[in-house]
Amino acid sequence: MSLFKSQRNSRDLHHVKSRSLSHQELQDLGINNQLEKLAIPLAQTWKDDHPDAQLDSEEDLDSCILAVAIEMSVAGEAVGGPVGAVIASGGGVAAASVVCRRVL
Repeated sequence: MSLFKSQRNSRDLHHVKSRSLSHQELQDLGINNQLEKLAIPLAQTWKDDHPDAQLDSEEDLDSCILAVAIEMSVAGEAVGGPVGAVIASGGGVAAASVVCRRVL
């Protein structure tokens, strides 16, 4: 049984307009590391739901990244502000990519 809302709500995502943060602002917030920390339990849950998934399978890696990125997007939309803007501008996908590679 999956715990991901993304499997039920992926069609209900809306584009969120957000202001881009400068590289310096990102560094000041330390956001990349924080997003990766937030993505770990999501990726681990995905892995637990797919115990046969392998890192060398592009399909498995893509599926993990997509599921985690969608969950991060939902969270970013809920949080809003600078963190939501970072997630919406690709930070969630980047964190999902890094963490799914680690988990798989």
